[in-house]
Amino acid sequence: MDQRLSTISDLMNEMGVEKETAKQVTENIKNYSISQNLTILRARANFSQSEMAKKMKTSQSFISKLESASNDQIKVDDMCAFLAALGYETTITISKPQNIAQKIKASYCQLVDLVKELQKYAVNDEAILEGIAGFETEAARNVLDLASMLIESSSAKLDKIHPRQEPRIILQNENVNRP
Repeated sequence: MDQRLSTISDLMNEMGVEKETAKQVTENIKNYSISQNLTILRARANFSQSEMAKKMKTSQSFISKLESASNDQIKVDDMCAFLAALGYETTITISKPQNIAQKIKASYCQLVDLVKELQKYAVNDEAILEGIAGFETEAARNVLDLASMLIESSSAKLDKIHPRQEPRIILQNENVNRP
């Protein structure tokens, strides 16, 4: 059963979002005008409403209505189609709150997936191979710099928890400091 959702409210209701949370989300986006931003993006691309309608294979009046609609009247599909016609990719992320460690882990997994996707472009074109190799080298340096920073930071924290002590040798029940 493929159900099409029209509004953010429909989406939150379908997901079973608690009413108080849905109310907060609605308040947060209430003053954020999607239609204004769509109009600005179209204007920056130097498209008239008629030109935009042709790109989207729709009517100029539809574009006009979309650009003057309130947030709760804009369908997600229409917004995505509008943005795609302007060359934008749309990503909507809905997740439960995460702590910073979870966010870092998720970002790492996304990074791994993106690198694998990039490597698919490594074909027999020398210029592409060279560009990808250069990027991978730069990325590897950045990862090594990050790893080095994390090791230093962790070592400093561990030293505070478990200070290093000079080894001592015990001979016949006497403490002797090692030079």
